[in-house]
Amino acid sequence: MAIDALSIGVSALRMNETRVAVAADNIANASNRTPLDPTAKPEGYTGYTPQRVSPVSLERGGVQATRQPVDPAYTAVADGRGGTDAMPNVDLAREFVEMTVASRAYEGAASVIRTADDMQETLLDIIG
Repeated sequence: MAIDALSIGVSALRMNETRVAVAADNIANASNRTPLDPTAKPEGYTGYTPQRVSPVSLERGGVQATRQPVDPAYTAVADGRGGTDAMPNVDLAREFVEMTVASRAYEGAASVIRTADDMQETLLDIIG
């Protein structure tokens, strides 16, 4: 049981690390502008595409992070010269909340690992 708790805890650490990294990428690229051709189709967008992280349960226990692009990837904004730019569809408030939640979840996963390690050590002391 303790070994499973360790692997589950480690998978949660990795997933929450990915959540923080993706939110940081989204925040860092939130103000990037890409000139938008009004005749181009949305799939022709070449700027930064924000991402979301979704947890996927693993068969053996634990979770894995899957990255998914945000749809729509951009919002159109005036460029101040009569044209239009595309800005990544990033909600800064949401990204900061995501980073905070992922940080707390990371702390929780680290606590699971510490507890599993303590339990395993106690068991070894009892039987050894």
